Amino acid sequence: MGEFAQPDRSERDRDLERLGALLDRARVQRQTLTYLEVADALDMPGPRRIHKTTRLLEILLKRDAEAGRPLRAALATSRVNRGLPARGFFDRAQRLGLFDGGDPAAFHARLLDELFADRAS
Repeated sequence: MGEFAQPDRSERDRDLERLGALLDRARVQRQTLTYLEVADALDMPGPRRIHKTTRLLEILLKRDAEAGRPLRAALATSRVNRGLPARGFFDRAQRLGLFDGGDPAAFHARLLDELFADRAS
């Protein structure tokens, strides 16, 4: 497999399953994780490990939206983006018809409220 080759489907599915479980744990704990923390927890190999991680998050975002589930990808945030996901998250959400392109911070806060609503003690 070349340096930038796509992983096979079974490898990607395993990574998505692990990502979902990681974000489910973060949801129960009512916390967000940085992309680096997600990449580290998944033992994502380099090069471009953050890019690979955000690609998985975009796939999970789409799958959660299609299944009518809360968008767990909102729990992964950019260290340099003041606690918000990176632009690609909002671009993907907009392409999926989930975000109108208005206020990213308000949209993200609403998603976190939805994720944590049924997790309140």
